Amino acid sequence: MKLFKLPSSFLRRGSWSALGFLLALQARPVLAQPVPSTPQASALNNGSPEEASAYYKELSGKLGFLTPATVESQATFKDLLSYLGYKDLTPADVEFAAPKALMQGNATVAQALPVGSKVALKADTGLFLARCKDCQTPAFPPLPDTLTVHVTGVGTVPAAIFEVVDAGNGKIALKVNTGNYVARCNRCIAQATIADFATAHESGATPPFNAQFTPELLPNGKVAFKADTGKYLARCNQCSPTSTVPDTVTIDVADPKNQPRAQWTVMVQRAGASEEILASRFFAPKIVNFSVAPATREIGWRRLVRLNARPGSAAKTHFVDSAWILFNHFTSAPHSPFGGTNVPLSQKNGSVNTQVALITRACGANQTACQNAELNSIYWLDFGATKDGSTLSNRLNAFFDAASLPGGAPYFVPNGCDTCHGSLRGKAVLNHLDTDHWLDRLTDGDFPALNKPDAPAPLFDAGKNVTSVKYATAFGVLRQLNQEVAAMQKHVNPTGFHLAATQKWLEVHRTAVAPEPDLVKRAVTFFNTGHPLKKDRKPTAAPLNWTSAAGDKELLGLLNRYCYRCHGAVRYDVFSKDMVADQSGPILDRLDPNPTQAKIVGFKMPVDREMGDTDRKRLITLIEQLYTQTH
Repeated sequence: MKLFKLPSSFLRRGSWSALGFLLALQARPVLAQPVPSTPQASALNNGSPEEASAYYKELSGKLGFLTPATVESQATFKDLLSYLGYKDLTPADVEFAAPKALMQGNATVAQALPVGSKVALKADTGLFLARCKDCQTPAFPPLPDTLTVHVTGVGTVPAAIFEVVDAGNGKIALKVNTGNYVARCNRCIAQATIADFATAHESGATPPFNAQFTPELLPNGKVAFKADTGKYLARCNQCSPTSTVPDTVTIDVADPKNQPRAQWTVMVQRAGASEEILASRFFAPKIVNFSVAPATREIGWRRLVRLNARPGSAAKTHFVDSAWILFNHFTSAPHSPFGGTNVPLSQKNGSVNTQVALITRACGANQTACQNAELNSIYWLDFGATKDGSTLSNRLNAFFDAASLPGGAPYFVPNGCDTCHGSLRGKAVLNHLDTDHWLDRLTDGDFPALNKPDAPAPLFDAGKNVTSVKYATAFGVLRQLNQEVAAMQKHVNPTGFHLAATQKWLEVHRTAVAPEPDLVKRAVTFFNTGHPLKKDRKPTAAPLNWTSAAGDKELLGLLNRYCYRCHGAVRYDVFSKDMVADQSGPILDRLDPNPTQAKIVGFKMPVDREMGDTDRKRLITLIEQLYTQTH
C-alpha cells in the first residue's frame, strides 16, 4: 500500500490499535436478522442483560408502561398497543393489515367502530345520518325521534354524533345524544310502505335486541349494519310520505354489497384521528446478512408503522407522543415478504424481531410537569418474533458483525439503538428513510434476486411504475414520515448531521417521487465544527462537497455500497465529503489494519462482510488521495 506523510500530531497507522480498540468497543446498531446458530459473545460494547434490565425498569417507572416489577416478565406487543390507546387493534392488525386500510381506520370492524368512541356515519349521498325530532309522523304517538340523512357537516350538530356501545357477541349499539339507542321500529311510521324504520326510542342500561346491530366491514372500507331481522340499515329516498326531509332510514336491504345506500362511511370523532397512523413497507438492505453469497442471501424487508399516542392513553399522560414500530421480515425473492389480509398467522411471513421507538414530547416553555419528568428523547423497546408471541426482549441476536463473528451476536437495549441514532444517550434521534439508497442497491450486484421481473417492488406499496398515482400516494407517506423525522431531529439536535441528511432528502423529493440516481446531487453539505480530527486538516473556508469529478463519483459510489449501512448514521455520513475527509485516516486503518489491529474483533471495516480485493484496493487508493489533498 502507498505510504503517505502524516503530521507529527496525528496518530500513525501503526499506533492506531489503542484508539481502534476504544472505537471498536463502542456499541453497534441494532439490526434484525434470522439467527440459525447460538449467538456468540462480542468484543463490542453491545450492552449487557444487566444494563438492559435496569433500562426497562427505568422506562417503566418514567413512562408508566406496566410496572418496573412486571415489565420484563409480562410485557407483550399487545400491551404496547393498549398503552398507546389502540385497544381496538390487535398485534396482527398492526403487522399485517394493508397500510391503506390501517391508515384510513378501516382495517377491521373494531378499528372502524371502536367501542366507546363517538362516530359520524356518512351516507352514499355525502350527507350524514342524524336524529331528527318531529320529522316524521308516527303511526303510534309519541315517537318524536326518528333517523334521517340530512346533515351536511357534523362539527356542530350533536344529533349526528353516535356513541358506539358494546352489545356483546360481536354486536354494537348506537347511542344518540339523548341517551336513547338507534333501533328498528316495526310499523311505526305513518303511511310508510316499508315495515321497518330506524328510530331513536329505545333506552336502558343494556341495548334491547332491536337496537343491536352486527357491523360488517365491506371490501370498499365502508360499514354495513345488520339488524336483528338479518336486513341492513339503509338510506331510503321518498320512503316516508310524512317526512320533512327526503331521505329517511329504513332496515330493508338484503345485500349491502350491491346497495350503496346501505354502505356507511364511519368517521371517528377524535382529535388527530385522520393522521394518527402512518404505515409503509419497503426493502431494507440495512438488516441483511451480507456474509451470505448474493445469489442465496435472504432479502430484508421492513414494515414501519407510526402510531400517534391517543388522547387519554397512558402513553399520552406520560408525555409520549408517538411510537415508531419497525417489523423486520426476511424472504427469498421473488416471494412476497408480507402476509395478506385474512391469511392465517401461521402462513404469514411474521416479523423475526420488532423494534419500537417511543418518541417523547417536546416540552413547551410553560409545561412544568413535562420538563420535570426529565425524559429521554426516545425510549427503546424490543419484541421477539411474531411466531413466539411478540414478548418483550432485552436483546436482538443479529449478524451485523458477520465478517468478524461466524455466528450471531447479542445486541442489548439501549446501547445498540442509541449508537445508530445519534450516539447521545438521552438525545437520540430518528433516522430518515433513504429511499434512494434502497433503490441504489438493486444495481450494485448485492441483490440480483430483486432485479427479476417477478420480484416484489422495493417500495412495496408503491409498485414499480414511478409515474402512477399508486406510486405517488405511497411515496407521499414516506415523505410525510421523513418530514416528521426532520421535525424531531430539529428539536433534539438541530446542529447534527442527521438533520442535514434528512433535509437533503426532503429537498430532493420536495415534489419528485422518482429515485435520484446521481449520488452527487444527494450529497450533504456539513461542517463538523470542533471535531478533534479537524486539527490535522488543511484549513478551508467552507465544508468540502462531493463534485461530479470522476474520482469523487467513484469514491462516493464505493462508500455508498460498503459503508453507508453504518456511516449514514453512526459517527458520520459518507454523503458529506467534509466528514469523510475528517475520518480519512481512521478509515484507512480500518480498511487495511496492521496485525495488532486485525486481532481486535470489529476493527476491520466493513464489519458485515469480506470486501473483494479489487474494491478494497480501489477504495484505499481513493481515500489516500483524499487524505493527501486535505491534510
